[in-house]
Amino acid sequence: MYYNLEKLIAVNNAFDFNETNDTLFVEAMKENYRHHLTREPYLKYSSDKNNVSPDDINTLADIYKIPPLFVGTMKINSFASVPPEEIALTLTSSGTKGQKTQILLDADSLRRIEILAENTFISLGYKKEKPVHYIIMAYDRKNAKDVGTSWSDEQMLKFAEAKSIHWAIDYNEATKEFHFDINRIAKLFIELATDAPVRLLGFPAFIYQMVEEVTKIKPDLAVDPESFVLAGGGWKNHLGVVMTHQSFAEYLYQKIALPKENIRDVYGMVEHGVPYGSCSEGVHHCPIYARIAAVDPLTLEHKNYGEEGLLALYTPYNTALSNLAILSTDIVTIKNNCKCGIKGDYIASIRRGGITKHRGCAIAAQEILDKSNKK
Repeated sequence: MYYNLEKLIAVNNAFDFNETNDTLFVEAMKENYRHHLTREPYLKYSSDKNNVSPDDINTLADIYKIPPLFVGTMKINSFASVPPEEIALTLTSSGTKGQKTQILLDADSLRRIEILAENTFISLGYKKEKPVHYIIMAYDRKNAKDVGTSWSDEQMLKFAEAKSIHWAIDYNEATKEFHFDINRIAKLFIELATDAPVRLLGFPAFIYQMVEEVTKIKPDLAVDPESFVLAGGGWKNHLGVVMTHQSFAEYLYQKIALPKENIRDVYGMVEHGVPYGSCSEGVHHCPIYARIAAVDPLTLEHKNYGEEGLLALYTPYNTALSNLAILSTDIVTIKNNCKCGIKGDYIASIRRGGITKHRGCAIAAQEILDKSNKK
């Protein structure tokens, strides 16, 4: 039933864009579309309204005919295509309060997302041989089992052997809230950095504030050159000021001598699941397991390369939830043929759209950091 989908996921090189893999993607999307169309009423309604069916999906251009789910509606309805007992994992987009977007994964979908994510990160060069100390700037997984960013960060532990693992955002049993002890984390970082490479994962704002504190305590600290940053979610510093990948990389190089080429970022949405990892140029590449487009928010007409539009995302891996096509609230420009040499489309710029904030993991985390700064 999912012959083409499984063949697509089995392709190890996540950026091997060619005619064979393009055909696999189209056929996998058609398989996924057909699966959900008979199980999820809203997709059936939307498809009928737009006069689209799986039989219309025969080329790469055709996949963009599939009516997308808007991420705002995914905070209200689950859009599940399998019964509750078949759900193997549920992940949410918010770490604390507010409406939560969730993604549902059955056992096969969970297996597929883990395989494609690992293939993507290895293809981007994130895997290293030397053992490292991990400091994860995210919610402690013991107390945030369903938070999407914490699950994603935990998956990143596959790409270098761990000498130790430390979560930065702790859970306070007394207040029933998460909190960030900047002094504890800064001292821990200094201790670990003198022993082995340190790999920092998670929210950039927390990494930024930790480094600010580290340089107060030990201003001459230089990390092992094999240290690595895999940031993700909310590109602001500890004061909420927007940063670019380039300015963040320059900051870490100047403060702790962390090589700029080792500072990477992962863009992703819990509603979609596919990771978009950055290359040495700091832009986010789309793997063969997905497709992306910048679209007009009213007509869904595709923008040309370099023109801004709402980010639409397409992927066939999930058979539990009809998120094969979704429309985000992020405004992006899409380009092609990055000078890093990786083939395919990439997200050249990202900013939030709309007049209200869509509360996700990064916004919830920023509020924790704001509380920490006030103490």
